[in-house]
Amino acid sequence: MPINFRSKLHLKLLGYYFSNPNAEYYVRELARTLSFNGTYISRELRIFTRHGIFISSERNRQKYYRLNQKYPLYNEIKVIIKSIKS
Repeated sequence: MPINFRSKLHLKLLGYYFSNPNAEYYVRELARTLSFNGTYISRELRIFTRHGIFISSERNRQKYYRLNQKYPLYNEIKVIIKSIKS
């Protein structure tokens, strides 16, 4: 699994998405909101997408990412993220 639960970026990114699991965001929006470099966010989202944790779609020349709620370990990741954030 590509998730590093010690990575601040992974925890912020997953925590943000799991707080609103149906939302879609694009990289610049996430970079502003999470105060991380967009290059790092983009790289991690591409990796997560390759592993099936996220789904990407393109609209108006922007790539949007959302959680893949059908990912086999979705509920387990959700529980871990919630317990870490608590």
